[in-house]
Amino acid sequence: MLLKRAYPLILALSVAGCGLTTVQKQQVAQFATATESVATTTQDQFKTTRDKVIELERRRLIMRNAAPPKSIDLDGGLSEAGIVTQIATLKALQSYGDILNKLATNDQGEAIAKAATNFMTQFEAANQLRDATYKLDENKKNAVLDVIGIVSSWYIEKEKKKHIKSIVEAYSTDVGSLAGLLKNDLTLVEDSLCIDESKRKLKTSETGVIDIYCTSADAVSELAGDVLKEKNHSYQEREFAYNSYVLAQQAKEEISTLSGQGGKLVSKLSDANNQLLKVINEDNYTADDIKAFAKQVEELQTHIKVLTGK
Repeated sequence: MLLKRAYPLILALSVAGCGLTTVQKQQVAQFATATESVATTTQDQFKTTRDKVIELERRRLIMRNAAPPKSIDLDGGLSEAGIVTQIATLKALQSYGDILNKLATNDQGEAIAKAATNFMTQFEAANQLRDATYKLDENKKNAVLDVIGIVSSWYIEKEKKKHIKSIVEAYSTDVGSLAGLLKNDLTLVEDSLCIDESKRKLKTSETGVIDIYCTSADAVSELAGDVLKEKNHSYQEREFAYNSYVLAQQAKEEISTLSGQGGKLVSKLSDANNQLLKVINEDNYTADDIKAFAKQVEELQTHIKVLTGK
């Protein structure tokens, strides 16, 4: 009788032993947490950047009183609709990190199912903004639906490993592509006015969020400088121009720092994403790229805190 009672427990333990090792859990959770974190931070940063562009363009408009523009575009082309694709991409990456985190660290089936549903929704939405006809293929659907289907079951470690592997196999390439799309928005184009003239190169990438911020900052800096050189302005006008010049210079410094960090971040995210499947398949494999990615995320957040004073 005792043996019969013990048998299910022995079986469960033996099955659980086939799950994620401590190292694998740590690596998956580290990648997932870093991906979630950078996606959240960058979403906030894009929204903050838009507010800063609006303030710069407001000052530019005031100082251009002698030669007003033909149209008023306070967001400098960085409208809410204009960054919807970037925000959707970041939400997809954030939800990818969330589902992996839930599978690696959370035993609650309901929470896992909710994260899985959200990931499918966000991932499809992000891709449909670029291709209205995009639909998840059966392989991608099944990789996630299998997770949703076990809400009421005992979620043993072996199952976690199986589903993490299925999801990473199905989405790894696409996640890498989504990460690559962010490069244009997190790094300056090669001939940017916010890059030292001696270091500028022939433009090969597309203009992104940070370039629009740069254009506004550079225009305000130049205009404010001109006002300060002229003699026919009141004290209030010169003070406004001076404050605008300082604001623009601070913006250019911030842009330079964030662009440098952004380039490294996208590169390390791609490398870490490429290593994730190997981490799951090989019990004792440790990916330095995942550690480097997590460290880069921490550095980016530190720089943002320093630049924003938060």
